[in-house]
Amino acid sequence: MDTDWLFEGILDAEQKQYVLLDYFQKMNKHLERMEVYPMFIELSLHLGNVQTLLNQNKILYTDRQLTSNDDELIFSDLKVKDIPVLDDEEIVEYHKILRTIQPQLHDYFNYAKSIWSIVYDSIDVIIKKNKTNLDSKSGFFYYKTETSLYIWRYTTKKVYKSNNQTKTTLDAIYYGEQLDLTMPEILSKFSKTYEKNKESNNPIFEVLCHDIFPLEETLVPIFKRKILSYINQQGKVKKLLS
Repeated sequence: MDTDWLFEGILDAEQKQYVLLDYFQKMNKHLERMEVYPMFIELSLHLGNVQTLLNQNKILYTDRQLTSNDDELIFSDLKVKDIPVLDDEEIVEYHKILRTIQPQLHDYFNYAKSIWSIVYDSIDVIIKKNKTNLDSKSGFFYYKTETSLYIWRYTTKKVYKSNNQTKTTLDAIYYGEQLDLTMPEILSKFSKTYEKNKESNNPIFEVLCHDIFPLEETLVPIFKRKILSYINQQGKVKKLLS
């Protein structure tokens, strides 16, 4: 659902209520399966859009397409545009619609956030190697089940040199059965850049989750955010102690 959905077709409060309820029903199918992403980002954008409409009478939107479940929107991805020209009757209906849908979107966002928080709190992050190199812009993390092993590389880059906006992307290194090798040996075998870019000094994390959640739609995006939070917290501690 695009963020200018409010102005598609007729500007009628009852009709827009049906559109919003249909959107919630589609989201519910994912959330019932504990699939959080990319729906959580989309829902956050819609809530931000309503706030922008209320405060600025402008539509918040982005031209960027989310290419993976772990993808993220940053501030520079967001744009605003003017709302269509409305007559007096449409303006009254427009404000009526905003007053109706704003609390509904806010409540639904909180519902989705509660599921996100349950998953986030169920994850533990353990630094396994190169703890002193957390400042590195790249590293690895892995997740084990009873029979399977999953490994990813994370890479953090500045989006624009003129500010501090960064974006962290993931690359899948290995999805398969557990191997009787050390993690550096596995990375050396399956990562094309491990030896080439001398990544043996980069941090390696293990992520643990004892509950069962969808891997791609939920765990992987939240693994990334949990690791970034861990790195940021350790950085703050380091500054306090220096």
